[in-house]
Amino acid sequence: MRIRLRLVVISLFVSVLALAPNARAQMHGEDDFAFYPDDAGFDPAIPTLEDVVGHAWGERITSPEEALRYIHHLADSSSKVTVHEYARSWEGRPLVYVVVASEANQLRIDEVRTNNLALTDPRITGADAAATLIADNPVITWLAYGVHGNEISSTDAALLTMYHLAAATTDALTDAVLANSIVVIDPMQNPDGRNRFVNHYRQSKGQWADATNASVELNEPWPRGRTNHYLFDLNRDWFALTQPETRGKVAAFMHWRPQIYVDLHEMGGNSSYYFPPQAVPYNPNIAPELLDWTEKVGENNARWFDRMGFSYFTGEVFDAYYPGYGASWPTYQGSMGLTYEQASSRGLLYARNDDTVLVYRDTVQHHYIASLSTAELAANNREGILRDFYGFGVNGIEQGRTDEIREIILPPGKDPARVDKLMALVMEQGVEVARASEPFGNVVRDYHGSEPVDREFPAGTYRISMAQPNKAFVKGLLGPDVPMDEPFLQEQRRRYLRREGDQIYDITGWSLPLLFDLEAYTASEPSTAADSLARDVLAAAPATSATVHGGEATVAYLVPWGTQGAVEGLSALHRHDIRVHSAGAAFTIGGREYPAGSLIIKTADNPDDLRSQLQMIAEHHGVDFHATDTSWVEDGLSFGSGRVRYLKQPKIAIAWDSPTSAYSAGWARYLIEVAYRYPVSIIRTQQLVRTDLSEFDVLVLPDAGFFGGGYSGVIGEQAVAGLRAWVRGGGTLIALGGATRWLTEEKVGLLSTSRKVKKIAEGTEATTTVDGISTGLPEGVLPEEEQPSGLPGPILRAQLDPEHWLAFGYGNHINLIAQSRNIYEPVTIDKGLNVATYLPLDELLVTGVAWPDELEVIAGTPYLMYQSAGGGHIVAFAEDPNFRAYFDGLNGLFMNAVFFGPGY
Repeated sequence: MRIRLRLVVISLFVSVLALAPNARAQMHGEDDFAFYPDDAGFDPAIPTLEDVVGHAWGERITSPEEALRYIHHLADSSSKVTVHEYARSWEGRPLVYVVVASEANQLRIDEVRTNNLALTDPRITGADAAATLIADNPVITWLAYGVHGNEISSTDAALLTMYHLAAATTDALTDAVLANSIVVIDPMQNPDGRNRFVNHYRQSKGQWADATNASVELNEPWPRGRTNHYLFDLNRDWFALTQPETRGKVAAFMHWRPQIYVDLHEMGGNSSYYFPPQAVPYNPNIAPELLDWTEKVGENNARWFDRMGFSYFTGEVFDAYYPGYGASWPTYQGSMGLTYEQASSRGLLYARNDDTVLVYRDTVQHHYIASLSTAELAANNREGILRDFYGFGVNGIEQGRTDEIREIILPPGKDPARVDKLMALVMEQGVEVARASEPFGNVVRDYHGSEPVDREFPAGTYRISMAQPNKAFVKGLLGPDVPMDEPFLQEQRRRYLRREGDQIYDITGWSLPLLFDLEAYTASEPSTAADSLARDVLAAAPATSATVHGGEATVAYLVPWGTQGAVEGLSALHRHDIRVHSAGAAFTIGGREYPAGSLIIKTADNPDDLRSQLQMIAEHHGVDFHATDTSWVEDGLSFGSGRVRYLKQPKIAIAWDSPTSAYSAGWARYLIEVAYRYPVSIIRTQQLVRTDLSEFDVLVLPDAGFFGGGYSGVIGEQAVAGLRAWVRGGGTLIALGGATRWLTEEKVGLLSTSRKVKKIAEGTEATTTVDGISTGLPEGVLPEEEQPSGLPGPILRAQLDPEHWLAFGYGNHINLIAQSRNIYEPVTIDKGLNVATYLPLDELLVTGVAWPDELEVIAGTPYLMYQSAGGGHIVAFAEDPNFRAYFDGLNGLFMNAVFFGPGY
């Protein structure tokens, strides 16, 4: 028996298929459709999708609820299938993975998993023991679908794949897969996003599916189904682990440690099908053996696609440089990380540019065949794959012992809890971390290019040895820099000079210590003997503890500003209706120095149980409170000074919906509402003109997205006048990225600056060769000036004005990311302040890729601008500081604006 699809009556599609004669001829007269080319003898006792939810494979777009119902019915009907919940989405939907294995392997599944984990550390499992395990243990293939909720075919393909493996009785491929492998299927990584898409499609679709590209059913409204509830791209959250879907997925991955991880996606409907090999550049920390296996997977897929008559391509896009998506992160765990991309029908039908109609059923089939092909390749190469999987750890340790970086060192610094957070984060991802039990010294370099210096470190300093099985992760994500292939860079430079745009797929700077803005060092030799390091290795992630220091205060409790815990503490104080003040300058009391911004909680202003409430806040949020029985300061600002400001509980709003970037809006909401646990109202931009903004103290305008042509297309003159009056009345307006650009427009006039243009230097009119690179352009074609081209996401360095309240809690410098073309002239001192300014050219680039021409433009320009207006504030970021919630080190700037603005 073959898997077949009952076609919808063709007359339903007549009006649509008239657009595509070729597609009509292909479908007309067929009674059924074979998904699989061979007779696999499917067991009729195993339910099909139609048996459970009422529609056949690829006939409709299966909803999350329908998918889960089918999965549980399948597991109830087959002893080869088990279902495991690994997380709940923000909206409460279960995320599950399905283990498909032979009945014999299901009976020993815990043994299989334990044996597999034993292969990850050669210090525990020697070569002889590993050989015994490799001879017997199955290979583990992990197939993951639908990380982007509107990439719809993958989940239906997942259901079909698990049915095939559970139900086939006379299929050689299935026999090999079940005999030699365990297949783990994650059918729906983003159920909230998929639900959003399915609801839109079912509500928009009429009596007949419409392939017209402009039809409502093929065009989702803001924010679309790609993202999760908080509008995060879950395929960019792998190492940040900010979202419950990702945290659960990574924990499940580490629980199994599969040898192959495939992430199945969709792309534009006019494309075909993509599978690896990936495009250049390759990250140099990827093991060459994994790249060789990736080539073999591609070749096996090609054989199947050629047999089925499917079009495909490889190697043109989707590079292997950035380590933070599903095709790359697993490679730092010794797994093959693979992306498969299917042209999306965006619904049941999609009219393509070549006068054919892409049918949803076909997109499901392509992913299904690719899934089976991958499982087949793994099963047929079980021993070789397991041998190289074990070798990944062996090579990591050996290479780490001779690497130019032998150790990464992170002292507690000014915010030990932030260091603890990073260490806990990487330990979740398999990194071995030691915490020094006693002081030590070493010759080290910092992450900003310093010369080697002999330095002493205190007890409690974290040490990460490069000589560990996960050396690739340590070097690739915790190291200061990852070089990019030089020929590729030269080609991107040539393309840049020709104004063609680069082929770099994602950001190029991501070093985690830099994202967290931590003091970090590398050493070319181990700091102490190996036995000392082993003794200090942590068995569990570090936990931050905090308390109220001192007895029952008679005057006040104080919180030094400048830590993540202090910001969380302030949020909690507001939620508990505790009155709090902030010092506008530093002071010293009781021998302790308190920086500008420090919190003062006066006992006279607050309830009698103040200390017990503060103790509870300290324990829950990791913030230390210090009791004082005097307000007499030894130095600095007095408690009664006019520069000590009462911080009211701010009422915060975020502009929502088009034209904002869904990502930017979601990141801002997440940081305020989840990371710092403070309530926020979301208001559609179209309603701002009708909203009484006097209810709010803070309004956040996210970066402008691709809808509606920016804020000018939605916020008219009346709304701008209302916004201006609200700010003058005491409101704090925070603009991010493209919203800042809108503030500078002449008809808006809320920010006194303008975008900077790139001047073409004299003597560059001869454009045939630049920096030794032949451009192929004739002479004299460069304009005198043009807009900057933007940067491919490097980490840059900026200087702060530490006297301004927006920079309270920081030192003189900050790390940040730059991507956009939003570069501004400095605000003149009579109009406002440049609170954060990009450093001069020779100090600007910290890590990543940036063209010198663009760096010359951005050097010395403002990143964070401030302007007062009446009783209110305009706070303008040139880039979004909340980017992917990666930059813990930037959170303080944004939250200073949110919490301090209404008080200062």
